[in-house]
Amino acid sequence: MQIFLKIFIVFIFLSTLGFAWQPNNPNPYYSQNDEHPLYTQRKNRLLGVYGTYNKTKSDATLSISGFETQDHSLSEKQFGVGIQIGYLLNANNRILANFEHHLKENGFSYQLLTLGYAFTPQLPNSRNWRLLLGVNAGIALGKFDSGGFVINDSALEKLSYTGLTYGVKGGLIRTFNNGELEFGVQARRLDFGEENGNLDLNGNPSSVNLDLSKTSAIGVYLGYNILF
Repeated sequence: MQIFLKIFIVFIFLSTLGFAWQPNNPNPYYSQNDEHPLYTQRKNRLLGVYGTYNKTKSDATLSISGFETQDHSLSEKQFGVGIQIGYLLNANNRILANFEHHLKENGFSYQLLTLGYAFTPQLPNSRNWRLLLGVNAGIALGKFDSGGFVINDSALEKLSYTGLTYGVKGGLIRTFNNGELEFGVQARRLDFGEENGNLDLNGNPSSVNLDLSKTSAIGVYLGYNILF
């Protein structure tokens, strides 16, 4: 009986020290409260670069003077590059400012300038991996080059759009000694609005309105962040 009592006392003592024996855990003394040195060293400023690959779709509405309104389904697959700067409120919360340039495809390109927030909790039983869940909103700038939109072999002149955007993203962060590898998926709504232009249709100058309010994009991204 005394032996069992001594074992029980030793077990309670070890438990108060936070030790736990797990036969399948390579580090039986690991605690979820352990933080990567990158965050414990109070490096809370962020500078990152990343690449994207998105599928952009739009239920566009085209209005030509003297003709009935037409609906067009536009779809482009575009590569892009981005820069982000941010500030870490703590290891689990950060605010970000992003600029993205989506490369021209069939005469259409666009840029985004957004502000956002991301929640980055540490994954269970991991010291170097974090989940990322983010939201953002900002300004969207779109452009059709002259000739990028063709109607009955007639090219529409250049159109420039200024609108709004909002989106969500989810991914993973892998921490290293001096920075982070970040990757995931992102989806957003692009409300470019509508723009008026001119079209030489069968030799007759016509007024044209192209509405890109119902535009969306979904894709993947991969980048690297430096914390300093």
